[in-house]
Amino acid sequence: MNASILRHTLLAGRHQELARRIARFEEDLSRDDIERIQVRKFNDIWKYCITEVPFYRAWKREHHLPERIQRPSELRDFPVIDKNILIRRADEIFQGGRITHAYSSGGSTGQPTRYPRDPSEVADRWVDNYLGRHWSGFRPLDRQVLLWGHSHLFGSGMRGRLAQGQRRVTDYLANITRLNAYDMSEASMHAHYMAFRRSNPVAVVGYTSAVFKLARHIERNCLDIGKKSRLRAAILCAETASDADIALVERVFQVPAVIEYGAAETGVVAMSCGRTRWIRVIWDSHICLVNTDGDLTITSLTPRLFPLINYAIGDRVEPADVIDGNALAFRAVLGREQDIVQVSSSTGFLELSAILPVHILKSYPGIVGVQFRQERPNLLRIYVQADHVLDLNDVTSYFIRELRKDHPSLDPNSIHVDQVAEQAMTLAGKHPLFVS
Repeated sequence: MNASILRHTLLAGRHQELARRIARFEEDLSRDDIERIQVRKFNDIWKYCITEVPFYRAWKREHHLPERIQRPSELRDFPVIDKNILIRRADEIFQGGRITHAYSSGGSTGQPTRYPRDPSEVADRWVDNYLGRHWSGFRPLDRQVLLWGHSHLFGSGMRGRLAQGQRRVTDYLANITRLNAYDMSEASMHAHYMAFRRSNPVAVVGYTSAVFKLARHIERNCLDIGKKSRLRAAILCAETASDADIALVERVFQVPAVIEYGAAETGVVAMSCGRTRWIRVIWDSHICLVNTDGDLTITSLTPRLFPLINYAIGDRVEPADVIDGNALAFRAVLGREQDIVQVSSSTGFLELSAILPVHILKSYPGIVGVQFRQERPNLLRIYVQADHVLDLNDVTSYFIRELRKDHPSLDPNSIHVDQVAEQAMTLAGKHPLFVS
């Protein structure tokens, strides 16, 4: 049996479910049709929650919650569940240690959080993943280059070696060439480029910062992606993508940049469909409610050991297709609620979305990474990573000049720029915008 037949045989059930889901999303459904499906699926999930999950039985009683809902917007009347609640009530949620499997967040914005997990849930996550990628012409088992991390999760010794061996087998069956996103040095970058050329993938997938840096390496060294390239999409995950990231990636790889939005605890929630900035919610797996400030809460609609009900994921979004708070698409994922930088001005303080200074600085030649430290309300320290030694006076002058186009009252003394050899990373391999 050759590798292709083996791959399809092992995943036959998932392929059938994926075909059914693709067909559903290709139907000409009205918003009313979509919301009826969401309500039906939620009521089934909620019935399971209040009969089988001790935490939710207590949650319903404590907050006088209804047995059913009639509209997705009614979930706004449910109390928001956040990570602090999950941490505080972990013993209840894990049923005194009876539940042992868990998803775990990387803790990039605070204390790591665990969520009960059933191994059977991987199939639904796989289908959601490839449903979104289908919109970009990327099919299951198409060859992909993956710039990712998580080697720290394998541990050490014999158990670690076995885990890594299992990962290699899984990657082989999934047709994945996995490259280390932890090491983005110049030498490693060139090795990554050569692996990319040998693989000739249909998609390059990875942390936004890692895909951006690979693209910058290709452009800076006047390399190419190959005359017979099969590439259809560059899929950006796990980190907020600025306009500068998207422009460079599309220019170098000559394919659409695709935003894949989700989290460890939710799986894929939304994905670019048709164009980069139309990020379509996988609405039969999640209800995404957005308040007037753009804060996002997510409700599970697929069977899970521990569904998430009106869960504050901690991100802000710009909704594109929203009625009564129920968003079916986003224009942009703006990042964490706290991704605001503060600088002083002649009239007081300016609070800015961190994406604006990232966009400005990544437009400066050579800069490949940006992080912030808010030292005081009137002092923002910016750490930039670049592919050569920078003239920091010139970088600072450029940044202030560009920022003053929108904020002419800016006080230049409230900004300090440093160059670093490497960006700080979380344990999960991400590059957080803010460092301590």
